[in-house]
This record gives sequence, structure tokens and C-alpha cells, in this order.
Amino acid sequence: MKWLSAGLTFVNFATVAGLFLGIASGGLGPWVAMFSLLIGVATALAAYLTTTDKRNASPAPEPAPTTGTLSKGAQRRQQRTEQASELVRGTANYRYLWTWAVAGCFAIFAVRSFCWLLYNDGEDLRIQSPNNLGDLALHITYIKNFANGVSIWPDNPIYVFSRLRYPAGTDLFNALLTCMNVDLTRGLIWAGLLASVATFYALYRWAGAFGVAGFLFNGGFAGFQFFTTLKFLDYQGGKAIAWKSIPLSMFVTQRGLLYAIPAGLLLLWHWREKVFRNQGARAPLPFWIELSLYASMPLFHLHTFIALSIVLLFFFICGDRDVRKDAAILVGGALLPATFFVWLITDHFRAGSVLAWKPGLLREVPEFSAPFFEFWSANFGILLPLVVALLVVCGWRAYRSRAWWKFEPFAAVALATIALCVWRISETGFKWSSGIFLTAALTLLGLASWRVFKTGFTWNEKLPEEITFLAPAVAIFVVAVLVKLAPWEWDNLKIMIWAYFLVLPFLWKDLVAKQLFPVCVALCLALFGS
Repeated sequence: MKWLSAGLTFVNFATVAGLFLGIASGGLGPWVAMFSLLIGVATALAAYLTTTDKRNASPAPEPAPTTGTLSKGAQRRQQRTEQASELVRGTANYRYLWTWAVAGCFAIFAVRSFCWLLYNDGEDLRIQSPNNLGDLALHITYIKNFANGVSIWPDNPIYVFSRLRYPAGTDLFNALLTCMNVDLTRGLIWAGLLASVATFYALYRWAGAFGVAGFLFNGGFAGFQFFTTLKFLDYQGGKAIAWKSIPLSMFVTQRGLLYAIPAGLLLLWHWREKVFRNQGARAPLPFWIELSLYASMPLFHLHTFIALSIVLLFFFICGDRDVRKDAAILVGGALLPATFFVWLITDHFRAGSVLAWKPGLLREVPEFSAPFFEFWSANFGILLPLVVALLVVCGWRAYRSRAWWKFEPFAAVALATIALCVWRISETGFKWSSGIFLTAALTLLGLASWRVFKTGFTWNEKLPEEITFLAPAVAIFVVAVLVKLAPWEWDNLKIMIWAYFLVLPFLWKDLVAKQLFPVCVALCLALFGS
């Protein structure tokens, strides 16, 4: 992760330096771009030298030999354990085969999508992806506008009498390259290819080959129409499908995600290693890198910043004293710079609020509307049932280990539900469903308070790793399903992908990988075959 940390730090500091130097000098230019990139190089070198990456993966311990007579139930459990151990030993030899297979698929996607991102065909200028026609033209306009030396933060080059209301950090970085006489098309291509390498490695370290496959092959049952038509078509790209291909519909078109996905995954990996894996050891990322990546995220991708903030909130709720202290220091240190970046990209907070109560994700939009079960199965397939099963498994395991009780998570869920119900009532008026959820939340808060009265607080205890990460995943999914966060409802998927990324490592480790090999293969085909 040292190279990933260095590369992201280079982009981050070069872009932020270009922003502030451009503000001070009235716009970008060759000297501003050169000094900004030199600052990026210097901080990247410091990031490489100060980042630590210790892989302490150890093989699973062999089951201890037993003596004496075992009951039939114990014998069956021991037999299943031995079979599972043999299965693990047998499939471990093929682990790198699957890794190289998904790496090859990722390479095909990256080369196909970015080497032909924008190219000349005789006298015509063409793009590879029809999804990218409007988006790429807009990003090229932003890049050329920055590179032409306009005052920063600039006016919107498309809509008159308004500031640019867009997190254009990635375009600002490409503008720095353009100011250094890097060809615009080559700059776009190399940015896409290097971002693909960074994203692949970040996904692999966060969730393994399963996580990379989840990124490349997300989808529901739409693609299985092939077995009725016997034609290779882009069924998932149909207008009625909301959960489209993440690589093709977001990663290629939404240029902010070229930086936001690997940076966000690096932070998630760092928090997991720091809190649950490297206890008492040095944190993988030094604090200045962690703070800079998190605080500057609104400049690149606001939805990712919201998702990471929700994760930090649950770290504060589910963690012990040290975790809460670290989360509070990080959020407190990022408060002023992150607020400044949000102020910058929202026209000094004058951009109108787009928050609205809109339950059902896109099911109420005519373009995507479908009956309830048809909508969720066509878009997400068996993903949602598997996630529900994962939550049950992890919750039951935490309950049996007596690690489930902590007042703060129950109180947070209850208070968040109460706030959501009150907001919905103020927006749409009182309805029976709001009353039911409000009553349930008040009941939950009362039971948690009674438990505290009986057993006392558990301030200095933290919940298990899987609960700490799955809880914000559920919260992000619920928010994306119930609340519209952007002018167009489909943009809610920009934050929902983080609920998906949070779930992937635990879906594999705690559910799919524990099944027999044929069942594991069948589940992977059902998840990714479409």
C-alpha cells in the first residue's frame, strides 16, 4: 500500500496546492502547475517513506487432536471441520488463479475503456462509451476552462451568472497537466489507466479477488435474459435497470470516482488495520495522510465524503475510548478544510438543497418503475438476500459471544429513526407507517435505557469488526433508499456503492467462503454471472 498511498497523496496535494496557488495568483498557469506538481512529488515521497504495510496473514490453525469418546453430534461437527479444512487446503492452491483471472478481466476493462476513451477516426473525434458522451464533453470543458487561467473558483462555463457547482478536483488535476503541455487526450487516458491500477489494488487489499469481481460484475438477474434470447447484449445497460455496471456507468463517466474509490478504500483499509488488526502497533497511514485524504474528499467527490463520514460516525458509536478519540480528532481536524471545500463547490452554500423524502430508490421514477419484487430482483438478484443472511449470521455470532450489547449503537439507531420519522412527518404529513416506526424507535430506546439501568454503561468496549463495518453499510443503504441526495434520483447510487463495498469482504469471509465448494461456485455465479 506504500505505492498506493504515495500516488494518491501526489494527486491530492498537487490538486489542493494548485487550487490555493491558483486562488492566490488569479488562475492556473505553467509556474503554478509546476510548483503544484513539485509539491505533490515531495509529499508523495514522504507518504511512501512513512506508510507501513505489514502483511501478517497466518495460516488457519489445525484442529487440536481429541481423545476419548465423542458423542455422535461432536463426531459430525469434527467431521465437518475436517472436511472444511481439507477444502480450504485444496482451494488455497488455486487462490492466485482466481486473482489473476479477475486481474485479467480488470485489465481488459481498463484498456478497452480508457485507451479508446477519446480518439481520432479520420476527421471525426469519437468516444468509446455512449454513456460517456455528455459527461466527457463536460469534463473536457472544465479542464480547458481551468487551464485557460480563469480565476478560481471559476464561474460555470455552461450556465451563466453562477459559480461552478461541481466537485471538479480530478479535472483540476488534469488541468495542471495540460498547463505543463501534456496533451489533453493523453492526460485523460493515463489518468484513467493509473486510476484503474490503483482501484484494482485497493479493492484487492480491501476485499480480495471477490471484491474485485464484485466491482467488475455487479448486477442482478437482468443479464440472465441471455438464456432466453441467446444473444450477447448489454441487458444491464437497459433503461429500466437502475443498478447498472459500476465500472461502465460510474467509474468511466464520473471522473471524480477515479480518485475517490481508491482513496476511500485506502482509508477503509487503514481504519480496519488500525483498529482491528494492528492493535498496539504503528498505524499503516500517518495521521497527516489520513487527514488530508479525508478532509479534501469533498473537492473530488462529495458522496464519498458523506459515506466516509457515516463510517466514522459508527466507529465513534461502536468503538472503545481510543477509537472514539481517534475518530473525534480526525473529524475535528477535517472540519474546517472540508467545510471550506464544500463551501467552494456549492457556490458559497448558495446551491439549493436537494434533500427530499423519496422512498423506493428509483422504483417511483417512470423510467425505472417496476413491481416491487421484480425491481429488486432484476437489479440486485440474490445480493440483498445474501446480505440479510450475512447480517443474521454476524448478529447471532456476536450475540452468542456476548459482544452484542453496547448502549450507544441501540441509542443511535433509535434516535436516527426518530429524527427520520419527524422529518418525514414534516415533509409529507403523519402516516401510519411513520407512527409504527416512531413507536418502535421509542420502544428500542426505552429497552436500551432499561438495560443500562440493570447492567451499567459499556463505554470502553468495542463491537466486533464485522458489526462495526456492516452497521454503516446498512445506514448508507437505508439513506440512499429513503432520501434523495441529488437532483436526479439515479445519483443516489453514487453513495450506495459504498454500502456495497463495505459489505463485500465480510460477505465473502463470513458467508460465501464458508460454504462447500460447489455451493460457493453457485453463489458466485448467481452474484456475478449476469
